[in-house]
Amino acid sequence: MARPVQVAVAREMISPTSKRNISLQLNMGEGKSSVIIPLVASTLANGSDLVRVVTLKPLSNQMFQLLVSRLSGLVNRPIFYVPISRNLRMNTSLVRTIKSLYERCIAERGILVVQPEHILSLKLMNIDTLLGPQRISNEDESSMADELGLLQDWVSEVSRDILDESDEILHVRYQLIYTAGKQMPINGHPHRWTTIQQVFSRLQAHANQLHASFPNMFAVDARLGGFPIVRILDPRIFHRISSLILNDALEGALSDLPLDAFPPLIQAAAYRFMTQVEVSDEDYKLVHSYCAGTTFNGILLLRGLLLDGEGILGYVLKERRWRVDYGLDPRRTMLAVPYRAKVCYVQVDLVAEGH
Repeated sequence: MARPVQVAVAREMISPTSKRNISLQLNMGEGKSSVIIPLVASTLANGSDLVRVVTLKPLSNQMFQLLVSRLSGLVNRPIFYVPISRNLRMNTSLVRTIKSLYERCIAERGILVVQPEHILSLKLMNIDTLLGPQRISNEDESSMADELGLLQDWVSEVSRDILDESDEILHVRYQLIYTAGKQMPINGHPHRWTTIQQVFSRLQAHANQLHASFPNMFAVDARLGGFPIVRILDPRIFHRISSLILNDALEGALSDLPLDAFPPLIQAAAYRFMTQVEVSDEDYKLVHSYCAGTTFNGILLLRGLLLDGEGILGYVLKERRWRVDYGLDPRRTMLAVPYRAKVCYVQVDLVAEGH
């Protein structure tokens, strides 16, 4: 027997009062997967709709077995599983076979268990065949593209989807962002990452000097060898760090950016452009007119890394730390207290201190 809350949720899912897609939330252990999904799926599978239970890959086998145990006995509802991958050698015959399985699932009032990857792979194969060069020269490819398009449109019209763990399935990682077409280098390749490596090499060169001059503002730990563990303890030190690195760059220490070849007027404008949040129109036009098409992207990269108060390098060295679960809160006690979050270092206000 279903509990009243389960029946109420199932009825809302079967026939939403808003007449639109809905997302419902229940507490753990209230029978979402074991009771509500089989109840809703068996009701929606009415012989005219393709009912798909969309589940995450780690839960797919468990959901399939659960639906088999709930619906394939006395209820006599078949459970279908048709995995689709981009590795399939798709042709017109296979497309028609997939559609015939879907039609059989509808006719027998069955339920189709699918994963988000299966839905996205089918969409992507349709896009690949439409954009591929073979479609123009190969009649079979053209016919398959048309068949895939018709199948995609038909599935969109007749399917009713039930999403288990919808917060994960609707996450941005399941958007259709797979690669398609020929590989192309990204903008600024390869200097956008080699320049960052050179910036870190200059930081390493100045690390010991900065720690010796400002021990309470800049911490360095080189005991493990290799690149030292560096932390900014006071944000005021970042202006000194960016000045040292930019002076090195203007002297030619960054091989990707020959800024030492700039005239003194351009060097001064570039320095202000890379360090100041508000840039004057005169400095921007001067730097852009001189560097457009050559080193301007590299200067923009240094600005993003070393901008006063907003640079990515300062954020990495100041805000990002190793996970700390316990620490001191001198306002309350000298005993270690737990933090509220794993990464954000906010102390819990009320703690049962059982030391």
